Amino acid sequence: MHLDLATILILHPLSLTVGAMCFLHLRFRSRRSRGLGKMALAFLVLAIGSVTAGAGEEGLVEYQTWTYWSFLSGPIAYTLFFVGLQTLLTERPAGRSVWLFAIPASLAVVAYVFEFHLVNAYRAIVFLSIMGLYALGSAALALSDPQREGLGSRYGLAATLCVKAMIAIATIAGIAYPSLVDFGPASTFLILILCQFAIAMFVLILVQERAERRLIALTETDSLTGIRNRHWLMDRLPRQAPAGSAFLMIDIDHFKQVNDRHGHAAGDLVLKSVAQAMASDMAEGALFARMGGEEFGLYLAKASEVEAVATGERLRQTVEALAIAHEGVEIPVTLSAGVAVPRGAISITRLIGRADEALYVAKRTGRNRVCLFEDDGMVAAETVRAPEKSRSQTAPLP
Repeated sequence: MHLDLATILILHPLSLTVGAMCFLHLRFRSRRSRGLGKMALAFLVLAIGSVTAGAGEEGLVEYQTWTYWSFLSGPIAYTLFFVGLQTLLTERPAGRSVWLFAIPASLAVVAYVFEFHLVNAYRAIVFLSIMGLYALGSAALALSDPQREGLGSRYGLAATLCVKAMIAIATIAGIAYPSLVDFGPASTFLILILCQFAIAMFVLILVQERAERRLIALTETDSLTGIRNRHWLMDRLPRQAPAGSAFLMIDIDHFKQVNDRHGHAAGDLVLKSVAQAMASDMAEGALFARMGGEEFGLYLAKASEVEAVATGERLRQTVEALAIAHEGVEIPVTLSAGVAVPRGAISITRLIGRADEALYVAKRTGRNRVCLFEDDGMVAAETVRAPEKSRSQTAPLP
């Protein structure tokens, strides 16, 4: 199907208006998605500029007026779009980016003084150059992934913006060298229409993809401590724990007494402080989560008995060194840990059960220690802190 230039010029502002409506719809549905309002305004400014240019070509608007506005609509709109996209991707206010609006302001003054916009070729080349530069800048912004979200829709958005920049380059080449490059206005506007729809589509996907990921994160994150929850951990543990892996069951000592003596607000503070302290001390690849109450689980994919016990001991020391105060009262905190390291593949449920048994022995034999479950049915209980000095002992399973 062949579309003439007149039809394409009608469809162009319509595509921009539809894109603006999509942005506004997303803006009012998702109040956290800042920047969409600026992006909608950018599309509407371009649509008005396109309509004004069409009316000017029909002799309905004075030549000097429509050429000036249709030219300025580009710098204004592309600056708005870039700032809006930056705000959307970073979820931070525009802030220092407002200086970018000095670009369209400067161009407005230059055009008014030198009146280069009255010459079609000059007006088109400057307009397209600005479009191409902003499109490349927006593509780089999309690919930079400032929040490290890893959203796949960013690549589609960046690719579309790069196509828009390529269209600008091809059209400028067609204006400068018409005998060598056959790329006229009809082709330019047709591809721009497709780009407008694609940009709106990828922004829509990006907002929805981000919302879905956050919803999933909410279901997998413990709301009090901010670390992962039992559901997240169990979903990622292997069904069979191989030899050389380890599981640690960790429990805060005398936590009920903290609640009874200092109140539940103090208990919540202790839970959050302990969880964050341990989470910040995790090795790369470790799976750590709050199992429920004051218990935490830690899975190490590769760890010997010595390494697993050393990890538990390091976490114990980290927590013991915490200075937690509630309403001016210092709350001492210690933890106990049970460690299980299989020498052959066993089910993850059985491995967790062994770690739980070792934890029980650690609590029964004095707390504030790390105990290792051994395959011969015994638990080696290493007392890592005593009132006078450190000592070691071995206790059988109850």
